[in-house]
Amino acid sequence: MRLIARGRDDDAPVLHTVFSPLTIARKLAGDRLREDLKAAPAAVGPALSAIQETATRHALAALDAGADGLFFATQTATPDACTAEEYATWDAPWMTRMLEALRSRSSFTILHVHGSDIYFDAVMGLPAHALNWHDRRTKPSLADAKARRGGAVVGGLAEWGTLRHGPRDAIVAEVRDAIRQTEGTGLIVAPGCVLPLDLPDAHLDVVVAAVKGGVH
Repeated sequence: MRLIARGRDDDAPVLHTVFSPLTIARKLAGDRLREDLKAAPAAVGPALSAIQETATRHALAALDAGADGLFFATQTATPDACTAEEYATWDAPWMTRMLEALRSRSSFTILHVHGSDIYFDAVMGLPAHALNWHDRRTKPSLADAKARRGGAVVGGLAEWGTLRHGPRDAIVAEVRDAIRQTEGTGLIVAPGCVLPLDLPDAHLDVVVAAVKGGVH
């Protein structure tokens, strides 16, 4: 993070990625985590608290090292990983505590909700400045989310489809559609998740030009 902050030559904000405690637990334990939630809840709770404390210290260290904000991701607010009840019991409380602990230090936090059929109503009230999800492949749309949440939304680009493969006109169409859905306010035009490593730079140039109104 220090190298990135020192080496950038523009004013683009640098957001450091951190994960929710349950997401980290799932990465560590794998598929057995859901069995442990049922069979050993007395052990899972303290483990999540330890992960939360460690991840919070890590996020604060990243901010101290020069990060402008955080990209806070959960991969467990989806039926692919948890039931709605499991999410409410095991993800949301620890996420909330972690986000609250970072709130005064992070000037800008994007909450990324990974996966399909996300528990949008459950995550939309969490303490983050903006919300990001795969809006081009799962509900809700940007327009619907903005109407329901009232805050900033981040998305509009299908990173593994249109943005990666083009053509140019299709990329421009996605940008314009995102702006139309939100009337151009409270919107950060961005992919639904990370950018593919083989994404052509020229495609990103098209996005920037379209946002600035330079593509016709």
